[in-house]
Amino acid sequence: MSSVTLTTPRLVLRNAHPDDTDDVYHQISDWDVVKNLQMPPWPCTRDHAVAFASNASRYLIEYRGQLIGIISIEDHDNQDTLGYWIGKAFWGKGLMSEAVNELVEEHFDNPQAAPLFSGYAEYNVASWRIQEKTGFSKIGEELTHFVARDVKVRMIKTQLTREAFEKAMR
Repeated sequence: MSSVTLTTPRLVLRNAHPDDTDDVYHQISDWDVVKNLQMPPWPCTRDHAVAFASNASRYLIEYRGQLIGIISIEDHDNQDTLGYWIGKAFWGKGLMSEAVNELVEEHFDNPQAAPLFSGYAEYNVASWRIQEKTGFSKIGEELTHFVARDVKVRMIKTQLTREAFEKAMR
């Protein structure tokens, strides 16, 4: 991912820095956030926040100068994969949809960009709504281990093509 800062009418998406640890920790140390994510352990410690904040492939999402979540497109199994989370206090405000649209648009600005993949836990309807509005379609499902919950969760796998994104944005 580039070191470019992306902006929307309400958000700034910027590269993370190690000094963001306290803000990342504040947002992700909430069970209602972590239970929806595959990788973070529970309880989430400051060391986990350091790992999140120092990963150069992720963007921090800022709203009114406050860090509210993280979004990224990373290579998983040779697929460009969209991942994201947002602090509970910011749910239901359309902020993650705005961040997703901005990052996906930047991804597809590259004429060589491959389709994007993502997914969501079957019970996380809000995450599906974000993806659906962006143009993602369901392509399958699988049982995936969620570290914090220490259970296998049915993950609905999704895919987004450039054409589907452009159609959704009209």
